[in-house]
Order: sequence, then structure tokens, then C-alpha cells
Amino acid sequence: MCMRCDGYSWEEIDRHTDLVIRVHGFTTVHVEDESPWTYTIGAFESWDQPELLVVDIEPTIQKALVHAVAEDYVDFGEIKSDTLDLLDVETVTVDETHFLDGLVAGWESRYSMAATTGDFVQLVPGPSWFCDDCGPNVRRLDEIRRAR
Repeated sequence: MCMRCDGYSWEEIDRHTDLVIRVHGFTTVHVEDESPWTYTIGAFESWDQPELLVVDIEPTIQKALVHAVAEDYVDFGEIKSDTLDLLDVETVTVDETHFLDGLVAGWESRYSMAATTGDFVQLVPGPSWFCDDCGPNVRRLDEIRRAR
């Protein structure tokens, strides 16, 4: 459950987020929905690097993947291609049309600005992550979102 649902005020959540970023350089936000997603807050301010975003895979795996890649930020200040190759993950720049419905509302609230293309990269799992039927079901957020 999220901190807000656990009874924390927005001020308490903001203080917690700030503390985690000060200690670790980033924090993660996981959004439970029909299609859950996970993203980072802090890479922008800690390393001047794009935030990370994962969609369309099992939620606990999303969190683990984000943390595994974000460790490169902590250790090197950037994502290493060796890490992406080892994990069989590709990074793609998230097109800003995907931010229109509050996809990264926590990030936008922290920085008091709308996310745009270049602020986030999506971690797209490669073929080794899926059976032949599942791989194509991962949305690529580098493509312009079509109106519903």
C-alpha cells in the first residue's frame, strides 16, 4: 500500500521522499493500476540524468529492475552499456505525450514542472525476458501516444 493510503500527509510523504533522495540519490514510485508502473525520482537532481520508468511487467520485477539499473547511477553517475547488456534491457526516451495523464505525477510535483521528452527513459526488457507470445505486449513509450 502507498504511504498516502497508510495515512501519511502529503507533507510527510514529501519529507520522506526528500530524505531517501538525500541518502540514496533516488527513490522509486510504484503505481498500482490495471497496468502498474514504476519510476524513479532523484536521478535528475543527483546525477543530471534521466529518470527510469518500467511498465508492463510484474510489479516486483519492475522495482528490482529499476533498482538494478539505478545502481549504475549511484556507482558511476550514468547507466553502463554492460549493465543493460547483462540484463537484456534497452533504454528508450519516453515521448512526452505519455505524461499527459499524470504518469509521473510524483516527479512533476517534486520539481513543480511538467515532464517532457528527455526527462525519462523507459527500461524495455529484451526477448530473453518473455516467451514468444508475451514480448510484443510491452508498450514502448518512445512512440507517440495515440488519442483514445
